[in-house]
Amino acid sequence: MIEIKKTAIVPYSPEQMFNLVSDIKNYPKYLPWCVATEIKNQNDNEAIGTIYIEYLKVKTQFTTKNIYTKFSKINIYLIEGPFTAFSGYWSFLNLGDSGCKIEFVLKYEFKGFFLEKLIGPVFAYISKSIIDCFIKEASKQYI
Repeated sequence: MIEIKKTAIVPYSPEQMFNLVSDIKNYPKYLPWCVATEIKNQNDNEAIGTIYIEYLKVKTQFTTKNIYTKFSKINIYLIEGPFTAFSGYWSFLNLGDSGCKIEFVLKYEFKGFFLEKLIGPVFAYISKSIIDCFIKEASKQYI
């Protein structure tokens, strides 16, 4: 199983970063590898959505259930996709006037050797760069 863990300290509040990450419908506007999203259900406590990925001629999609702990955590669980295992979370720790600490953790395993070789490098790139994409968008939205 592959595990990605990224952290960053940003000058934005946990509320701002939580709102940005939980706003799945706008991902295609600033995540360069996300061509579309589809929200199947969303309320204050959770969202079920599909992310459509297209990068380096690789196209795939996956659906997750995201459980919200308002302004502090988003737990991610796989519903459907090219994985045998997939789970993770975003956490947003308040640092007062300094902003917040973001932590992104993702664990996944692909369904078989072929998918791992085909999608694995693309998904590794996406997983490692996603936090930077959100920070860049936050700098545009929360000037």
